[in-house]
This record gives sequence, C-alpha cells and structure tokens, in this order.
Amino acid sequence: MQSRARQVDFYASLDAESEIERPRTYPRAVRFLLEEKLRRALALLESVASTDGLCVCGGSGMDAEWLARLGIRPTILDVSPEALLRARDRARRQGFAATLVRGDAARLPFSNQCFGMALVHDGLHHLDDPFCALDEMARVAKHELLVLEPARAFLTRLAVALGLAADIEPAGNVIRRLDAASTRARVRARGWRNVRSTRDLVYYQPWTFAIYRLANRDPVFAVFVVAYRLLNLAAGRWGNSLKVVARR
Repeated sequence: MQSRARQVDFYASLDAESEIERPRTYPRAVRFLLEEKLRRALALLESVASTDGLCVCGGSGMDAEWLARLGIRPTILDVSPEALLRARDRARRQGFAATLVRGDAARLPFSNQCFGMALVHDGLHHLDDPFCALDEMARVAKHELLVLEPARAFLTRLAVALGLAADIEPAGNVIRRLDAASTRARVRARGWRNVRSTRDLVYYQPWTFAIYRLANRDPVFAVFVVAYRLLNLAAGRWGNSLKVVARR
C-alpha cells in the first residue's frame, strides 16, 4: 500500500499540461518509437475482434487515444485521480469518448470477460505484484490481451550499470521488469491459448530528447527510421522492451 501511495503522490506532482499533451510535445523520433512499440504489438497479435478495450494503469489516456484511433472504445483505469482528470481533458481535446474508472489494477472492479481487449503499456512494472494485475487483465478480457512492459534483459542490466537506466523509479518504488517466458506462462495458465512475445530495442529518456530532436526534420528523420529498423532487426531480440500478446 505504501508503494501505491507513493505512486499516487508522484503522479499528482506531474505537470498536467505535459501529461495531457504527450507525446505531441515529444521529439518526432520519440513519437515514432512510441508508435512503433504499439504497432509491433498489434502486428504480433495479427487480428483484432474487439470494439472496446480496457487500458490498465491508463494514466493520462495516451494509450486510450491510440485505441480510439483504431476504432476501439476505451475504458481507462488508474489509481490516480489526477491522471484520470488529465485523461478526461485529453479525450475532450482530441474528440474521443472514454470511460474513466478509478481502481486498483490488482483488483479490477469488472466482471469476467466484460471487455473485448485489455491493454497495459508501461504500467505493470510500477506495481508490487505485476502478475497479480496480469491475472486480472486475463480475467476481464474476452478476445485480446496486450502487455507492453520493460523487459528483464541483459541490455537493461547493462544500462543500469552504465547509469542509463535505473532500478528505482522516480516515485521511489522498485521497477519490476518482466521476462518473456514467465509472462507467457502466466497468461497461458489463465486459459489463453494463442500467446506470443517479442522484444525490441526502445530507449528514450528526457535527457535524450535534445539528441532525438536532431532527427525532427526530413531527411534526417527518414534516415533515423531506416537505421532504427535495421538495428532492431539485427539486435531487437535482446532488447529492453517486451511485448506479450494473446488471443483466446
């Protein structure tokens, strides 16, 4: 409970406008990396039957907006009341409808299979027990499950050793990264049969934004996209970004 309170306090301290508008205020290359994460997860899933979806640890609604653009009606669940207020403002500005629910990801206040899809993006690693929340997502989703989280990987450990990543997040809680095999096994144990995973190289931190802004303009951005995709093709399997998707 103490870690949950720290998380709530941390998100209350963030700049509301930045949260509502992200990633529009990010460098073009960072926006591409975010879109690429979501695009690759969707490609791994292959097909989507859902018309509605639950965004667990949904924050200010960035992922809900992405679902809405795909024609999927989002419900945003978060423990932070401030985050939900920002999600409400985002939905109004961007012209999409979303249902907002304050709740605990480890005890979702929904019945079994009441959503077509359940999605989490960089949310489970904040929690004391990520797999407890994963179980809940598997319970409430009927068709598709998408999990995008930091990977427990050698490159992550190397980044921590070099000071490029941390094991303690800004809120003061331990970052609980996931490994692919355990996550797939947990999802299968909850009755999901078609379970797949992949890893990618994805790195951006606020201090890197000045570097990424060098790629804001064409043709540098086009070169960045090609170079990133080639690098990810060669080394992404050892990357720091885990995607686990499932269909029933």
